Formats: sequence, C-alpha cells, structure tokens
Amino acid sequence: MTCRSSQISGFHVLVQVAALLIFLPDPASAQNVFESIEIDTLQQAVESQSELPNPEFSPTGPFQGPLKISHIARFNALPMRMFLEPRLISPGTIYRVDESFVELFDKTLREFDDDELLETAALGLARIAREKLNNISRSTDVLLKHLQSHTSLRVRFACARALVNADVSASAAAVLELNEHAEDSQRLWIDAALARWKVTAAGDVWRQRLADDSETAVGVSLACAGLAALGDVQALDLLLSVLRGKLLAYDKRRAAAKAICTLVPDVALAESAAFTGGNVLERLLGIELLRSSSSEAHARLIPLYADPSDGVASAAWTVLHKWRPDLLIPEIATGRSHRDAAVRMTAARIMGRFPDAERSGWLHQQLSDRHLEVRNVAREMLFLVAEEQAPLRDGIIAMAGDTLGADSEDWQAIEQCLLLLGQLRAAQFSPRCIPLLEHPRNEVLVTSAWFLHLFPDPAVEHAVSDRLTQIEAISMNPVATSTNVELGLQASYLIQYAGLMRMTDLQPMLEANFRKTLVSSLIFKRAAAMWTLGLFHEKDPVPALQESLVSRVVDRDGQDPELLEVRRMAVVALGLIRAKSAIPVLLEAYKVDPAISVIPDSARWSLGMLGNPVLDPVKPYAPSIGGWRLSPVPDQ
Repeated sequence: MTCRSSQISGFHVLVQVAALLIFLPDPASAQNVFESIEIDTLQQAVESQSELPNPEFSPTGPFQGPLKISHIARFNALPMRMFLEPRLISPGTIYRVDESFVELFDKTLREFDDDELLETAALGLARIAREKLNNISRSTDVLLKHLQSHTSLRVRFACARALVNADVSASAAAVLELNEHAEDSQRLWIDAALARWKVTAAGDVWRQRLADDSETAVGVSLACAGLAALGDVQALDLLLSVLRGKLLAYDKRRAAAKAICTLVPDVALAESAAFTGGNVLERLLGIELLRSSSSEAHARLIPLYADPSDGVASAAWTVLHKWRPDLLIPEIATGRSHRDAAVRMTAARIMGRFPDAERSGWLHQQLSDRHLEVRNVAREMLFLVAEEQAPLRDGIIAMAGDTLGADSEDWQAIEQCLLLLGQLRAAQFSPRCIPLLEHPRNEVLVTSAWFLHLFPDPAVEHAVSDRLTQIEAISMNPVATSTNVELGLQASYLIQYAGLMRMTDLQPMLEANFRKTLVSSLIFKRAAAMWTLGLFHEKDPVPALQESLVSRVVDRDGQDPELLEVRRMAVVALGLIRAKSAIPVLLEAYKVDPAISVIPDSARWSLGMLGNPVLDPVKPYAPSIGGWRLSPVPDQ
C-alpha cells in the first residue's frame, strides 16, 4: 500500500509514511466489527418496516396506512400514496471509514515522531470518534501517552480531542491539565467532558475563573455549568458575586443564575426578589432564578407572564409551561393572541393539554396565525385533541370543513385545515377541495390535491379529469411550466387519484409522460403516471406498456439519464402488471442501482410479485468518506 498525503511538510515525512503503509494489511481483509454491528442493527429495523410482496396487493379507496406529517408541514413535502403503496423504506445510510484508516492513524501515532504527522493522525481519530465512523479504542493508550508527555501543545490538544470524542474518562486528569492552555473554542469541548465525567478537581479551575473579572463570557458560562454539574455548593458565594455584578456581561450573570438555581434553589428563590422588579435584563435574570419545582417560585412568576416586555413574558410562559401549565389556564384567552409568537405557541400547547370546546375554537383560530410554527402547532394540538377527546372530534372536523369553503384569502387556515382533515381521515370533504385546485396560493393548490388522492371520491371524478386536462394543456408550454413546479405536484396527486379510481380513459394522456422531453419540474407527475399505468393494467402485461416501462428502468447511463423517481415507479409498475419477461431487467436494477434510490428494494418487491423467491433485503448505502489529510490507498 501507498499513502495519499496533503498539506504535510517535508520530503522525509512522505518517505516515512510510504514505508509505514507498505506493511498495512489489505483493507478489504480487515475485520470491522463496528461496521457489521451497525449494518445488522439498521437492517433489522428496515426489515421490520418494509412491505413484502403480496399477490393480493391492489391500492384502491381511502388510504389506510400511517400518515407522517412533519412538525412544520410543507406542501411540497407531503406523503404520496405511490411511495407508500407498496410501502418500501429506504435501507438508510451508514457512514463509516474502512478499518485501514484506523490502523494507519494508530501506526502513525506509535511509530513516528514528526509533530505534524502526529497531530494529523490524532485529529483523524478524533473525527472518526466524533462522527462514529469506526471504533478507535485500540488507540486509547497511545493517545493518552502523547496527551500526558508530548512536548507539542498542538499534538496534546489533538490527542485530547480524540479521547474526549471517544468518551474515554480515564484521560480526565490529563485533559484537565490542558485547561490552562486552552482557548474558548477548546474549552467548549474540554469543559463539557470534564462536567460529564464529574471530575471534582475541575471545580478548582472553574472557581478560579469566576474570581477573575477578565475572564471571557464563554469561560465563565462554562465554569458555571460545570460547577452546577458537579453539585459544587462551595462555589455559591462566587456565583452570587457574578450574579450581582451589575457591570458584568449579561451572559455571565445568566449562567450564574442558572447554576445557583440548580445548586441551591432556596437561595435562588430568595435572591430573585431583588431582580423581578428591575429592568428587562434584571427581570430575565429573575426568571432564571425561578426555574425550579418550587411552588413559591411559580407564584412569583405569575406577574411576569403579563410583562410589557415580550422577551420577559415569553420566558415566564415557557418556565410555567414546563412546571405548572395549569397556572396559565386563566391567561390562555390573552396568550393566544399575544404579540410574541412564542407566547402564542405556548398558549396553543396548553390548550392542547387542557382542551374544551371553547379552546378548540381558539386553536382553530390560530390556524390563521401569521407565524408558520404557531399555526402548525395549533394544528398538531387540534389533531391530538380530536384523537383523544371523542366528544370534541366532530366539532373540530366541522370547523375545519367549514373553513375550506370560507374566505379564500385566509390561505394559511385553509392549508392547515386540509392537513388536519387528512390526518383525521375526514374523507367527506373532497367536493369542497375542487374549487381550491385553482387557488392562487401554491400551499392550497397542492394540498387540496393531496387530500383528494388520500380519499378518492367518485363524486369528483369528472372535476379531477377536467383539471388534469387543463394542466396537460399548460404543460405543453415548457416556458410556462419550467417555473411552475407546483402544477406538476398537483398533477402528480390527481394522477394518483386517477389510478386509484382506475380512470383508464386517461391512459393516452399519461403515456405522454414516458417522454424525457418534459421539463424536470414535472418529475413527480411523470413518476405518478408510471404508478397509475401499472394500476390500470394490474396483472395484464400489455407488451407496449411493458416495453415503455422497461425503457425507463434501463435508462440509467449517458449524459441525460432518467430521473430516479420515474425509474423507481416504472420498476413498481412492472411488478403491478406482472411483466415476467422483465425479470432480467428487474434483477439488474436490484443489483446495480444505488440502495438510497429505493430502486433495488422496489425491484425486490416487483420480483416477488412476479412469483420469484424474495431476494435478500437491500443493504444500507455506505458512501466513502473523504476529506482526510492522510489516507491509505492500495498499491496499483
């Protein structure tokens, strides 16, 4: 083996590294227990979720599977039935480096005395440990040796970083010795490790920092957090002096207040009286002193939730929501319309915890909130209330349904109501979605089509067909369509609706999607056409359709390969139509396409639908990790 090295000075260093690597074993033969364990664990999780081939599989009617809507729902990232039926889960990605990297860095640390090489090797191990790319336990002894005795601070810090990232608590004493040479950027990880390891001797260092007025805010904040982690009540007087230091930076005083509240809540409670009546910063410090489980502390917070400062009010709401949300119930009526978004969001969460009919109405009103997260939290709370409180469910659904036909300018509420009704499986509102398909806001234009494809209603079949015809006419103008991804998204949902309803008269229109000349913004429209054509011809391998689908699957090379989503749905469609003559093409897709594309897993499913024995689960994607200053490479 040879070595690829960058930014390493000195010809003698390169010669030494090359000589060293000649004796490294072939990386392909190294036993990487860490990697195999990771792959086995992840694969077990995947196998428990992926759907297996079922000859009776035939998507139709309302969607029955799980609907995962992200916390901040976005209209362009909603779940599609074509990707859920069949439910094929990506095997995931495992980030790891080959064992030869660990061996290279370990041997470098043991057999070289060049400072730059040692630092590079130690930093390599530090990165491996931080990103969990492999197990570096074999190097613990040599890292500790250099940390304790090497003359170069750079080498010592690099070794310390590796040991800290690997959570080697045996290095605590040596890591602590570096503290006197550390800058704030280094203290961030050194102090965190010492606190995590409960290194009592670190308390002396941290107390010294508190006594030094010239210390940075970062240094003092880390010291306060460390002392709190140690439970060091002997530092109380020093912490109080920092807290009371009116000329000190606010960050220092806030860190001291948090530490005092953790260490001695009674003292924090007594001290808070001097702060809650002061200026804005003083009142914020007072709130930090009252972040405890004490009932008296909670009582002192009550006047602050109506503070004229939004920052103070928000902080008080947040603390009380954690410890005593019931105390905020009388203030929900004002909190739900507070100027500060954080207060409105907290009020929504409290209404979700203590629901009734009136608060459900208030939550519904928050679906129109100007702040994106507030309205999403309100929707989440309404969903939870409707699921858990049967008497309130019908009222929540009725309010959401009425909103679909109300003021079209309130697009925020319409979008959230469409999402909520979808989550609650309220399938009866499909007719109200038809006018929304031409809404001026993309959020509504797309989400209304999403709702329709979840619960395909025969009553709107003609309206969906007309809208698809209209979109098809628009799509014939590449200039107009290239800037309108949203129309493509809407069409993808409506095409899936057509497949679920078996609207076979649309087949000529859908076959146009085999052409790659369509602009890339219609990617999901084209993918949906593959899936839908497969549904149109379930168990009917029409030669012309089969040939067209195969042409999409094999188009993986060249300057303009087919889009992965289109190829994936073409693979699924071949399984739906039972295209037995396509078995060689599916086997090739299973073997050569990237696992992360889900094409191999789709091919595995389709082969099973064709009667083939179910193949082994697809292994997770394991990309090579780059960016190393020192890398082993095989001899040519």
